[in-house]
Formats: sequence, structure tokens, C-alpha cells
Amino acid sequence: MSVPVYIITLASATQRRAFQEVQAQHLGFSPIWHPAMGVNDFSDDIFLQHAFSWQRPLKKTEVACFMSHLQIWRNIAAGTTPAVVLEDDVILGGNWLESIQTLASHAQADFICLEAWGKKVLGVEQTVDHLKLQSLCLNSAGAAAYMLWPAGAQRLLLQYERYGVALADAFINQVDGWSAWQLVPANVVQMNVAPLYGILPPTHSDSLIAREKYPSAVPPAIGIIFIMKWRRFKGELNKALRRVSMFWCTKRGYVPYLDYDHQ
Repeated sequence: MSVPVYIITLASATQRRAFQEVQAQHLGFSPIWHPAMGVNDFSDDIFLQHAFSWQRPLKKTEVACFMSHLQIWRNIAAGTTPAVVLEDDVILGGNWLESIQTLASHAQADFICLEAWGKKVLGVEQTVDHLKLQSLCLNSAGAAAYMLWPAGAQRLLLQYERYGVALADAFINQVDGWSAWQLVPANVVQMNVAPLYGILPPTHSDSLIAREKYPSAVPPAIGIIFIMKWRRFKGELNKALRRVSMFWCTKRGYVPYLDYDHQ
């Protein structure tokens, strides 16, 4: 199955774009280059409409990042096949394309996280052909590399209509009741954590969001601060309840990264 691969690319990150072009050519796929929304692509008024919809005030780069993913979710939801979404700071394993095609053809899922990043809480296992998947639990997904099915994209859009903007990875983790999985071992790693897996980053690896010079928006009223704190409390309570309910069927640990080109 031919799988659409979206790569979110920021116009100013020319070195990353060049690296992704070489990587895609090496692995044998033609990506769909999706221009990342920048902080100058929307007004301060629009920013302030979204800046306080999560558990803390968001930065303008964080809102822009979310909107970049949102545009792709709409494309996937309107289609009939799964697609891959990548940010431009990822390193792909040598068997990456083969694995993606296998998952697209045989996996029954709404969402599959492809990246290794920190500790994750994982549950039950399933095997798709020769690939191992484990269910994702408790804030263990990421937004840098994932497969998304149309039904999963529709869930994300419904959640956006209900709750608004958040950090992209946190937003994905808030979805309840969908079929979400982690590929184990992962076949993608972000450049900023690549040294933890013995990989030298090929280009600049700092987070563009973390380097933003402007602070988060300042809430205009005490009431908005209270609402955000209340969201935070409810979010932490829900995580605690889920942690208790899943205690006997989940395990926390690092997801390995495997590059078949360098076994």
C-alpha cells in the first residue's frame, strides 16, 4: 500500500529540510512537504483566541505547531487511507518504509506512535506481521512521528472542536477510547534525543519552540487563570485514576530504537 507521508517543514529550517530530502531519497519515498505555520502567519488576535485553551498559557510557536498538525489531520480525515505525520527533526530507521507499508496494510488502529522518546507506559501487545505493537497509556504518545487513520483523525478533530488548542503531544494523549499503539522497537528518533541512542544528530537539534524569544501570553483576567488551573487539576486527576485502573496490565520503561541499517 502506498502511504502518504507528510513532513512538517519550517521555512527557516533549511538544514533540516535538506536532511529530510536526502533521507527520503535514501529510503525510497516521496514526502508531502507541509509548510509549518509560523508565528507571523496569524495575528495576535487569533493567537489570543487559542492561547488560554489548555492547562497553562501557550506560546505563539506552540499554537503554530498545533495548527500545523491540525491542517494535516483534516486532510487525513477527508481521505480513506492511513498516513504518516513527521516533524522535520526526526531520524528514520533503515527499515522504516517497509514497516510503514506493513502497518498500513495490516494494522487495525487509529493511531500508532513511531518514535522513541523517554519513558512510556505501555500495555497489551499485538503482532502485525513481524512487527510488535503495544497499547499506549498515560501520556506516552508523541507528535514528532506517528501514523494516523481517518477514524483517528476524526476523533482528533472532534476533540479540537470541543476543547480547542493544546500542546500537540498532550492533545493526542488526551484522546479517550481510541485504538492507540506504540511500535516496539521504534523506528524513528528525534534529533534532540538521538545521542541517548548512540546517534550523532546530523544538523541543529534544538527545539525551535524552546528557543522562542517571546514568553507565553499573559491571561487577561483572574477567571481565566482559575479555569486553566481547574483544567490542570482535572487532567492530573484523570491520569491518576487511569494509572490505578491500569496498574496490573501496564509497564513503564524506555522504548528501544532499532535502525536495521546498523545492526
